[in-house]
Amino acid sequence: MAERDSMSVNRTLFDFGARLGSLEGYLYAEEKVEKKYLPNWIDNIAREFGSLPAEVRREIAKDYMEVWRKVEALLVRTYGDSDPTTLQVKGILKKG
Repeated sequence: MAERDSMSVNRTLFDFGARLGSLEGYLYAEEKVEKKYLPNWIDNIAREFGSLPAEVRREIAKDYMEVWRKVEALLVRTYGDSDPTTLQVKGILKKG
């Protein structure tokens, strides 16, 4: 059994929040961003959100989407509207 599978919901939620918050903060320092890491980072966050219990997802969905809107704005400012990473986040927002 993978370590992630045996984590409590609280621990999983903490790790998820830390990753999402770190992504937003990382993008504020745009001159230091290594873009090659962003697609996997984004995928991992979206997958982690999907693995949370439905009740938790419902409770945090509004805040989750708000952070993605901020991330999208940072990506648009840095890379433009049609950049693949920006489009990846737009896809997450569309599914919202």
